[in-house]
Amino acid sequence: MNKKIEAYLTGIGLTVEGNNAYGTYKGYEISANYAALDTVAPLKFHVNLYAEEQRKITFLNELKALKLKFFTYDADIYGITLGFNDALSAGRLVNRLPEMLDKIFAIFTKYEALGVGYCPVCGEPLEENAKKYQIEWAKITIDAKCVKGLNEVIEAENKEFEEAPNNYIKGTIGALLGALVGVIAFIILFFLGYVSALTSFVAILLGAYFYKKFGGKQNVVMVVILSVVSIGSMLLAMFGMYVLAAEVLAYEAGYGTTGITAFNDMMLNDEFKSEFIGNMLLTLLYTVLGVVFQIIQLAKSIKRQGNIN
Repeated sequence: MNKKIEAYLTGIGLTVEGNNAYGTYKGYEISANYAALDTVAPLKFHVNLYAEEQRKITFLNELKALKLKFFTYDADIYGITLGFNDALSAGRLVNRLPEMLDKIFAIFTKYEALGVGYCPVCGEPLEENAKKYQIEWAKITIDAKCVKGLNEVIEAENKEFEEAPNNYIKGTIGALLGALVGVIAFIILFFLGYVSALTSFVAILLGAYFYKKFGGKQNVVMVVILSVVSIGSMLLAMFGMYVLAAEVLAYEAGYGTTGITAFNDMMLNDEFKSEFIGNMLLTLLYTVLGVVFQIIQLAKSIKRQGNIN
């Protein structure tokens, strides 16, 4: 964990373990998680609280009204997740946190959200020595009866997911559509003098969106298909541009050939060959970097929740 973030979390009374932290703050049980590779919200807090669904919607509306910079928020059955970022440094984020958290927790207090001592699922007082459960990166104290009911829902949803049909062909078509947009962006940037991982982000993000829209299931196969399609499409785009360039250069060199034949003729030219191989390797490098980064995010989204133990 970032040292400045760790020092801040320790300072407000949380116990830090690796990239996670846990404790109580302003009357609420909270967990924190720091993920340096998360470009949206590397620092997250989960505030365990109970409130009726309508009141949670009110919380979200009030959080929106705060208009805090680089701030995300969401509600779940266990409470509220808060996400923080700063475009410049972790130090600036730490300096901004006290004021932001004061404003945020004032909302929970204002609407009398139940915190420490109450089950965040049912709102009933917790029994003495109630068990803390690890749910992803957050520790949450839940009533045993609620855990049993939640596990029944989780098992039913996982069974439904396993039995649901999966259309790999249509999903792959969706991945190809996303890759096509990425290829267009790739070609534009290339002619501007850039080879960027950004185009891979575009390809795999849109590919994932269309893959699901076209009936593909969110599982490991989806990640594999998106990776292969994204990497393959970028390399194919680069190859295609050099084939077209080879036709022009072959004509100027007096070969009089076209297409792949022209490309093969130009590969006998050391300068052309060196530039082609260099750009293909650069494209592969940046595409793989972009794909790996997005795979990390996709892997989190396709993970099915297991039973709460």
